[in-house]
Order: sequence, then C-alpha cells, then structure tokens
Amino acid sequence: MDEPTPSPWRRRLRSFARFCVRATVGGSVIAAVGGWFGYQWFDREILSTLPATLGQATEFRVPCSVQVFDASGDRVDQFYLERRVWVPLTELPEHVWKAFIASEDRRFFEHEGVDPQGILRALVVNLTGGGTSQGGSTITQQIVKNLLVGKEKSYRRKMREAVLAYRLERELTKMQLIELYVNYIALGNGNYGVEAAAQDYFGISARDLDPGQAAMLAGLVPAPSRYSPRHHPELAASRREIVLKLMVAQGYITAVEASQHLADPVVIPRSSGAPDSGAAYLTEVRREVRRLFGNDMPFLEGMQVFTPYQPDVQRVVEHAVQDGLKALETRQGARGPTRNVADAEREAWLARGDRLKINVDTGKLREPLPGECFSALADDGTGTVSAGEFRFTLHPSDLEAKVRRARQGQGDKSKPAAEAPKPLRDVLRRGDVLEVCLAPATEGAGVVHRLARPWAESAAVVLENATGHVIALSGGYEVGLEGFIRATQARRQPGSSFKPVVYASAVMNGKRQSDIVFDAPFSIPGSNGLPWSPKNYDGKYHGNIPLRTAMALSLNTVAVRLGAEVGIDKVVALARGLGVRSPLRSDLTVALGSSEVTPMDQAMMYSSLAREGIRIDPVWVTQVVDRKGKQLAGEGETVMIGDEPRTMPGGPGERVMDAASAYVTVDMMRNVFYNGTAKKGQREGMDFAGKTGTTSNFVDAWFVGYSPRYTVAVWVGTDGQSSLGDKETGGKSALPMWSTIMGYLPNVQGERFPVPDGVMLLPWDKYWLAYDRQNLPPDVIDVPTLDPMQPLPPFGLSIPAARAQVATPPPIGAGPVVPATALPPPAKEDVEEGADDPETMPPDAPGADPTLGEDPAPGAAGQ
Repeated sequence: MDEPTPSPWRRRLRSFARFCVRATVGGSVIAAVGGWFGYQWFDREILSTLPATLGQATEFRVPCSVQVFDASGDRVDQFYLERRVWVPLTELPEHVWKAFIASEDRRFFEHEGVDPQGILRALVVNLTGGGTSQGGSTITQQIVKNLLVGKEKSYRRKMREAVLAYRLERELTKMQLIELYVNYIALGNGNYGVEAAAQDYFGISARDLDPGQAAMLAGLVPAPSRYSPRHHPELAASRREIVLKLMVAQGYITAVEASQHLADPVVIPRSSGAPDSGAAYLTEVRREVRRLFGNDMPFLEGMQVFTPYQPDVQRVVEHAVQDGLKALETRQGARGPTRNVADAEREAWLARGDRLKINVDTGKLREPLPGECFSALADDGTGTVSAGEFRFTLHPSDLEAKVRRARQGQGDKSKPAAEAPKPLRDVLRRGDVLEVCLAPATEGAGVVHRLARPWAESAAVVLENATGHVIALSGGYEVGLEGFIRATQARRQPGSSFKPVVYASAVMNGKRQSDIVFDAPFSIPGSNGLPWSPKNYDGKYHGNIPLRTAMALSLNTVAVRLGAEVGIDKVVALARGLGVRSPLRSDLTVALGSSEVTPMDQAMMYSSLAREGIRIDPVWVTQVVDRKGKQLAGEGETVMIGDEPRTMPGGPGERVMDAASAYVTVDMMRNVFYNGTAKKGQREGMDFAGKTGTTSNFVDAWFVGYSPRYTVAVWVGTDGQSSLGDKETGGKSALPMWSTIMGYLPNVQGERFPVPDGVMLLPWDKYWLAYDRQNLPPDVIDVPTLDPMQPLPPFGLSIPAARAQVATPPPIGAGPVVPATALPPPAKEDVEEGADDPETMPPDAPGADPTLGEDPAPGAAGQ
C-alpha cells in the first residue's frame, strides 16, 4: 500500500530541521576553525609577547636619587630621573589612598584586575556626555600600563594589559597593589607618587594630608597638567569637589567632612623670589657627575657624591654679586622700559595677553592671581597699566624708582654723557612694556610691582689653591639660575687681566723684574693688512722703564713688545697650560686680552700661578660612594665606566712652569695692590696679588686676585656688548665684590706666598741700584726683598746712569723713539681707571669696538 504523501507543512518542517542541523554543524566547524585561528593569533600576538614574570612590578624598586654632600658632609642636593619618595601604605592616612580608589577604581576590592562593569559604565557616560569623561582602566591595569606594557594606544596593548592585570592580581594583594600605585602614579610638575606631590604642592608630607588635599591629588591623575593646582587652581578645585563627593558615595568620609573642605582656598606655596642658594654650583656638580659616569649609571646606583662646596662662602659670593650689581645700578641708573608698542598695535598686543594664563574651560585670558607675573602696557605716565582686558596700578614706590631710559653713548668720550637717572613716572610713556607682578590684596586691589632686575650681570669663582677645589661659584644675579652659568660658560674679553701670562712667559724666557723695557708707540700690520698701533690709555709713554713697573702700570705697548719678543705661540701655550680652556687667538692682540675667556679660565690661570706653576683642573667632586658605602672614585683617581676610563680631577696636578718664574710673576702682581689699581682692596697683614681688567667702552670689568690660600675671579658686564657706564672699570665694578668675598675667606694674617728654590731675595736698594748679577748662581732669579705687610716704596724711583739699562726697541714696527727718562714721580692721589682709544686694537680684532681698555695706575698710563 502506498505511503501517505506528507503534508506541505511537514515537508517544510523537515527542511527547516535539516537546515538547522547543517547550520549548526557548519557553524560549529567555522567556530572551531575560527577559534583555532583566533587562539593562534592570541597566542602569537598576545600571550607570547607577555613577560615570563611580573618582576618589574612585583619587585619594583624606586630609582634612588644621587645624594650630594658639601664639604662638611651635609646633604645639599639630590637629583633624579623621577622625583619620587617612597612612603609605606601603613604610614599614610586611609583617606589618602581611598581618595585614589574613589576617583579611579571604586570597585577595586571587588574585581580581579579587569572590571567589565566599570568599562560599561565609562562607555555609557562618555557616549551620553553625562558628566566628566571617564576611563575604564582599573588601578591594576594602570600599574600594568605604566610598568609593563607602555602607553601605546591599540587594542593589542589593551588585551595584553588585561591579561597581565589578571595575573598581577594573583601575585600581589590588594593592599600591595594600592601601595605600589600611590607611590608610582605621575601627579604633575615632575612629581611621582603622593609624597613628592604633597611636598611640592602643599609643602608637607603625604602623612599629613587632609581629605581635601588628598582629593585634589587624586583628581590630578586623569590630566596632571590640566588640573594642576599651581597653574589652574579653579579646575583643581572643581576636581577636588568631584573626588570628595565620590569619597562620600563610597562611605570613605562623611558629607560633613567633605563640606568642610569644599570651600578651602587653593593655596599653593609659591616661590619667594629668592631661589635656593647654590643652584648654579650644584648644576655644575650634576654636569660633572654625568661627565664622569654617564647619564644612566648614577641614577641606577644611588650614588653619594661628596663635593668641596661651602654653603657659607656661597652665600657671601651671591650677596657680594647682588650687592655689587645694585651699587652699579645706583651709580648708573636702573633699566627703564626697553620696548614700546604703538597705539595702532595696542589692541592686538593686549589680545595676546603676553604671559597671562588662559582659563581652559572658557578659552579666555583669566585675571592674574597674587604673585603671578606678566607683561603689561603703560596707559600713560600716571602709573596705570593694562594686560589683556584687565587694568592695574603700579605701586607708588615703583613709580619713584630712578631709571634711565636710554643707555647709549656711555664710555665714549666723543659723545655726551648719558642723561641722569629720573623717576620712572617721568620717563614712562604710553605703550611702554613693563614686566609686573600682582601684589597681595593687602596692598590694594589691582596693585602691581614692577619686576625689575639689574641690567648688568656678574659672575664669580672661588678656588682653593692647594687642592683646586671649587668652593663657591656665582653664575649671575639670579642665584637660582641653573641653565646658562656665566662663571663657566660666558666667554668675555679679559682686557689687561690677561697680561700676567704675557709677563710670566717673559720671565720664563729670561726677563727679570728690574730689566728695562721700552715704552714707546709703534705700528705693525694687522692680519688684514691694515696697520695697528697699540697705545697706552692716556697717550703718554715713558721710554725706558723697569719690567715690574710696566706691569703695575699695565702699559699696552710693553705687553705687545713682550709678546712679540717671547713669541705669541709661547704665551698661548702657557695660558693653556695654566688652565685656559677657551679658544685663543694666535696674534699679538692676545697680549692685550683680545681672546674671550670664562671667569673659570681666569681663576684657573691665576690659581696655577699661586700654586707655583702647577695646574690642577677644577675639582667639583672629591669622592663618589655607591649605595653600599663603597668608594667608587676619589680625587685624581681613574674609574672604568664600561670599557672607558674616566679620571676625576684633583691629585698632585701637573707642573706647567717652573716655581721660580711663577713666584716672580706673583711678586710683580703684588704691586697692583700697593701702587696700582687695587690699592683699595689691600688689607692690613694680608699678602694679595692680582690684576684688574677693563675692556674698551667699559663693556667688561674684571678683577682676579689671590692670596696664598684662595683665588677669586670676578667679572662684571652685560650679556651683550652694552657699556657698563662711564668709568665703570675693573677697580670700580669688580674689585669691591672681590674684596667682600676675599675678606670673608679664612685667610691667615701674616701668611705669605712661599719663596721657592731658585729665587734670591735682595735688599730693595741693591735690587734697583748697581748690582753685579754675574755673581748669581746659575738658574737663580733675583727679586727685591719686600715686606708684603708694609706699603712698598713708590715705583717712581730713578735709576742711576751707571746702572741704567737702555732698552733697544725690538724690530716689530716703526714709530717715534722716546729717549730713556727717569720714571715719573709717585702719584699723590688715586687716578680713576679708564679705557683705551678705539684705534688701539687692530681693525679685525673681535667685537664691534675691539680696543681693550686698561686701568690707569697712579700718575701713569692705563692698566
């Protein structure tokens, strides 16, 4: 019998069943194959790239800072790759670490490294715009991102991060994780971890943070720069409010506690305007550490660096420089406005808001806060100024400050003297640009002070002669300066303060202090073929004159003749040997100080002379010890950094000239204090030697001098080529600073420069009068017996004809010959120092007006 024909619906049902079976089987096969390929990709791209262990996180060690100690063993500095101070979680108040949990990962104690609910919640909030933008990363994921996988924005990184977070949760407890987090997280302004941030922003330890301060730090995590309480206090306050409310919602604090901190003003300690002393010195120490040990090793090893730094001397040096520059400003006038904006450009200039801060919410310039500094335009001479859309009033004391609007023509006798200083209110013009700082509200609403600093700069170096130790250094007027340090980096023409190396070369080549040299004008071709005629400052010449007297008077013609006679190559070689590291010219202008050098170069050169011709490179570091107390290197020792040997400065040094020649040079330089341009720097019972230097148009002023124990070099000038002002010479601008510094140093009264072998001391009268030098032993240099504790006889002594040595001008050029004459009588009063005429230096010498000024000694020519 035939089977009944299936009804249509049965046929459709069977077809659908067969389709489902086939789809299920096919789907399973596809899923299996896809899963296999997916696993292969996941294994290859994710699992195989994961670290075998999580030691970088589980065994995380805070990078140790390099500790820097002064000469007394007190810590004075530390520097890091990251500013971080580890603090155990048990020492922190609970509200500190709970603030981070409330802000960043409220289900921290519930998830296992990844929080799907948190990801979904953040996605919804971000898509709907319902509140602040949120991220879905847990605290554990943030640790993994920062310590293990990096911050690359990709799905691959997120998957690796999730897997590692899951693994990390099984190796560390929740409390270990939160301790690692609060000590590692970046919190802006170079701070890592809550302790460094608390010290920087609030001036306290994280152990003392209240809930409001803790909430503000926790609020920094999403965007430390945007929410910085230092730069954007209004945004920082809004973030604090959000975190406090989250802490209340989590039950970490009560609503009452939160309300107590919501209205707290955002007060961040600001710089007092007086940066920490010694910043320039300590910057040089950091450079020396990196030079010796590279950029990475110190931070990894946690070294202890011991230095010869003496903070008390450093403070004296800084005060001397600041006081000296203020005194210069008092004599020459403060710097007046240097820029003016025309009315046609006024609105555009104000709209830019030079140095005003922007409200990141509105995108508009915000009103300055007390203590903030900015640029403003003078409305007129009444003292009102504008910045952006805001108006302010200059404090009356600023309006009365004496300033000089123009500083041109000073020091050039062919031009009239600069106008006398006047009160700012008398020189202020509409559109003048002023740098101002908003005063505290106690001084009145909208009151600003003019941010005025001396227009001149200075630098000073103090060396200990016996060891080469750098014990103090000033890089400029601002003691907190860490970038450009003029004492070691500013190359300036030294003028006649470079001449001692010329005289030292002459002595090394047989000259004696009593030898007669010839002071007369002459001309020689310059390197560009044009004639050069070195001249003395006052245009006067003395004919035959003793070498000792020529140095005290700093006669230009004699210095150039000596350079030609000795050979300028020998002068340059000796200067390099004594410690000058700056490039030097190779022509006769070097004898007058045409080559630019640094104050450190000068200090090194003079200190080597005081050390009887032995050079010791500047010693910034005396000892380096590792974290376990093992000495890595000491003065003069060599340490291997990889395969490269590095030698620390110090030790016995290297002899570059004989002791006798060095002593004779020192002895001639003593005369500068007794009969030369440094008479005001002499102190009873002290044995000093030194030399002033002034360049043309009074652009640079120097004084470099030393005692048996210390060498001090001082430079005064501007960062450009502006004149310091009429008659601002080395003896007037630099010597007072030098005297203040040297007067503080522990020199010993009655201590004299030691007389080395090879030097014979002769009675003063026998030295200058007839004396048969043929009876001297070979290689013995004779110098007059002088008591440095008593004033010297005047150098205006006549030389009897029977003893006189008539010098013949060396054949280095033509010029009128001045007959031998007796020396001029001793001066009865001090003569102001001056500068040479512009024609003195050759036309191709460096600088717009390259003539090097010389400081006139009493009754004679320039020094």
